[in-house]
Amino acid sequence: MKKILFIIFWFSFLTFHSQENKFCQFIMSNVEKREKAIEIDQFVRAQEGVVISRADVISKKYLVIYNSKSSINISVILNWMDNLNVETKCIREGIHGVDTIIDQKFNCE
Repeated sequence: MKKILFIIFWFSFLTFHSQENKFCQFIMSNVEKREKAIEIDQFVRAQEGVVISRADVISKKYLVIYNSKSSINISVILNWMDNLNVETKCIREGIHGVDTIIDQKFNCE
């Protein structure tokens, strides 16, 4: 029984860690209304491979975390934003859990 539990534990551990997530964060310079932030989140969350989508209208910050094995990349994300008429600046990307998600400022400092 202990052997089976050990095997299940390692299988779960390896499966979880083999699914590396990436992130992209930026400033949405033209998003002024809460309804637009909700529209962005609803659209992005519906995409396969997206783990988290957060659009904050007050700070103008946006963060998406996605599975690196999906077809999502920075170009795809920026294309989504273009289709949603969102202007972006201060674009950063990285590996979630390795690279730091920073508290971005509107002037990109």
